[in-house]
Amino acid sequence: MKGSTLLGWASMPAALALGIPPTQVVLPGKITKGLKTLTSFASKDEICPQAPKVAVPADGLHESVAFLKDEHFRARQAQRLSRAVQVPTTVGDFATDPYDKSFEPIVEFQSLLKKMFPRVHTKAKVEHINRLGLVFTLQGSDPSRKPILLMAHQDVVPIDDPSDWTHPPFSGHFDGEWIWGRGSSDCKNTLIGLMSSVEDLLSQEWHPSRTIVLAFGFDEESHGFLGAGNISTVLEDRYGRDSFEFILDEGGTGLRNIGNDTSILYASPAVGEKGSLDLVLDLAVPGGHSSVPPTHTGIGIMAEIIYELERQELFSPRLDPSHPSYGMLGCQARYSPDHVEPWLSEKLVHGDPESLAEALADSRGPAVRYTLQTSQAADLITGGVKTNALPEKISAVVNYRVALHMTADQLRERAVRIIEPIAKAHNITLHVDFAGSANPTGMFDGTGDRTLVLSPLMEPLDPAPISPTDPLTSQTWARFSGVIRSVFESHSNPLTSKSSAESETIPKVVVTGDIMTGNTDTRFYWSLTENIYRWAPSREDGSYNIHTVDERVHLDAHLEGVMILSDPLTNGQIEIENGMASKVVASMVEKDVQPRNWLLPVNL
Repeated sequence: MKGSTLLGWASMPAALALGIPPTQVVLPGKITKGLKTLTSFASKDEICPQAPKVAVPADGLHESVAFLKDEHFRARQAQRLSRAVQVPTTVGDFATDPYDKSFEPIVEFQSLLKKMFPRVHTKAKVEHINRLGLVFTLQGSDPSRKPILLMAHQDVVPIDDPSDWTHPPFSGHFDGEWIWGRGSSDCKNTLIGLMSSVEDLLSQEWHPSRTIVLAFGFDEESHGFLGAGNISTVLEDRYGRDSFEFILDEGGTGLRNIGNDTSILYASPAVGEKGSLDLVLDLAVPGGHSSVPPTHTGIGIMAEIIYELERQELFSPRLDPSHPSYGMLGCQARYSPDHVEPWLSEKLVHGDPESLAEALADSRGPAVRYTLQTSQAADLITGGVKTNALPEKISAVVNYRVALHMTADQLRERAVRIIEPIAKAHNITLHVDFAGSANPTGMFDGTGDRTLVLSPLMEPLDPAPISPTDPLTSQTWARFSGVIRSVFESHSNPLTSKSSAESETIPKVVVTGDIMTGNTDTRFYWSLTENIYRWAPSREDGSYNIHTVDERVHLDAHLEGVMILSDPLTNGQIEIENGMASKVVASMVEKDVQPRNWLLPVNL
């Protein structure tokens, strides 16, 4: 990765920009040494402007491609990730005590990390927050610069039946290409990649000028309250609000092509998340012998409630320019016009938010629909103890992922509107046990044999703030996306057959933000910076089956993640997750330039 190309962009009206062909007009720009003045820069009206690539300085550190091609490093990384997967750090939904013996595998995992990464443990300040939260701090030489926070989590989701797996789920089996097992792609690959990148940098006597913090929670798959929830409090107390330059965690949609076009590669870090609400319904009704049943048993009443929740006031998608997916679609319409819907450009410019969103949802399916609308899923239901005894206690949990144009309060109010008439019809007292919510049917003393209580499983979460994605106004995004371009425009796809034409294609990378339908540990870190990005830099075919049978990650996909973290660290930029910890951190760490000049190649 020697040198860099400085791109300029043509200024044009939005409607024309959306319809332009993939080939861009590139303006050479004028750079005056000393002043470093950039004269040809993107217009604020341009659709999908891209930041220039970031050049790696001649600093004597390993070039990132070494992580992908060096056989010794490849073998070591396969072994590191395999060993990490072999420790079954599973966590359930209701973990409340970090000293519970179910967390002992986390202790074992941390001992393994200490053995595999001795330099990180020696040269960084190591802290255990709430016993098992793990924080490494590499103190920078310049305290005036904001630190960088790089995240991952140590825990994994449980498995159901091990016999369903091709290879045992905690074997860490490596078949020469794929590392198999629970956590291999969610997200021990991220954690091991971060630690590997920093370990490698430290082995080269690298010293950051900007402080770098690595934070690893231990119950992300159980909502993160014990781990990230406590770590974030410590970091805010220590550094203050808005104290970090950049936060990087797992997530996003990786890298992918559209259709069969391999000339354009879309990188889509998540710049926001939907909110969440787990609505708990606890129904108490009189019991008795099942030979003399009421017209509707408690289970029947609960079934009616769930049926009506799934039938009334259904959710609709919405897409306007405030939604990150709007910008992503604009990028696709500009750079891949022959591979998207023929009506997309016109609807983006002239369509109303509801019709545009519905058209896209119909065209692209549920995965796109649920980035644009609230989802509702009845996931848990229990009730009854015996076939000849009427059920007395019936419980259900309905999970909502809150769209960007809605709030958790609106979902609570909708649930009350739908459920209250049902409760009244069955002579049931309804109590709404949400903080700050009025009980619609009077006070409730916690007793009674015909009661229904609505409550949240945990504190409801509104959608996350949207992080900046405009390279004209956000130095951090410009630097981050410029590093992504530099890394993935430096080589062809290593996952393709060496004999295929695709294996020789080096694509143009287009970086654009998107949102996540789920939630990460970043939910606890909103106060620390506006620049929160969630991204696993894995190609579309680089990992499979997160949260299900035969989870696995391709070694090359893991190593590309290490490359991302490797180049920016020494270059002045930021760092990422899936294994991108090396030069990414150093990149943001080492360089400190002025707003517009900050976008220039660092070797000028």
